[in-house]
Formats: sequence, C-alpha cells, structure tokens
Amino acid sequence: MTLPLVATAVADPVGLVGLLSEAGLPTEDVAEPGRVFLRYATEGGEFVAIGGFEPLGAAVLLRSIVVVPSYRGYGVGGAVTADLMRRGREQGAADAFAFTTGEPTFLAALGFRRAERAEAPAAVLATRQAMGLCSVSAVLWRKETVR
Repeated sequence: MTLPLVATAVADPVGLVGLLSEAGLPTEDVAEPGRVFLRYATEGGEFVAIGGFEPLGAAVLLRSIVVVPSYRGYGVGGAVTADLMRRGREQGAADAFAFTTGEPTFLAALGFRRAERAEAPAAVLATRQAMGLCSVSAVLWRKETVR
C-alpha cells in the first residue's frame, strides 16, 4: 500500500541536520546552493519522510532520503524516490544517481543498479558527496529517469 504524499520545499535545510545525523547521512553541505530538500507528509499532514536532490544537467543526484521508522515498509521510500526522479527529469536529467553505505539498499528493489564511479558524469563526480562526504567505499547507484 502506497500512501498519497504531499511534498513541500524545506526553506531552512539546517533544520534537517538532526534527522539526517540520526540516519547516518552527511549534513555538512545541506545549506549550500544547488540542493533541494523536500518534506513529505500524508494528506492529513503527518510527517513521513524527507528527500533531497541536486540537479546536475543531464544527471540528478538523489540525497538524504529518510523515512520515519513507523512508515517504513509501506512504499514511502519508493514514492519519495520516484518524486525526486520526476523532479530531476523535469530539469533535464536522464539519469539518477545516489551514494549509499552499509547494508543493501531499497534502491536495488526500485530498479537502480550498482555503477562504477567511472560511469558517472563529471558533474556527479564533482559533487561534495562524491568528493568526500561519502567515503570512497560508498556504493554508487544509477537508474534512468525516463521510462
């Protein structure tokens, strides 16, 4: 069951630092220009997730997808990911990328495939995520935004 979600822009991403830190995600660059963070809620206004992206021309880097624990397993992460990819596609991105660490990720279940860093466009490799916020052992994932 996928819940209908309402996305609103996060005006002050610094307020996300606590939630991102708890999830083990990088926070050092959340307030820098070029990042878009969205707050996702149910139609009734209950907060369920956050997600972000960096539009990079022909690519979009997905960032900081965190689902509130009580909403995990209901398709919220997939809905957030699809929304972020749609927004990237609207800005010209043909491919979506994401870095992850740790256990296998839900991205594989959504059709993302592991990619070598050499496959990523220069714009993705030039992000702070690629250049140091995510360790060199972080896995890069890729998926076409167009179906």
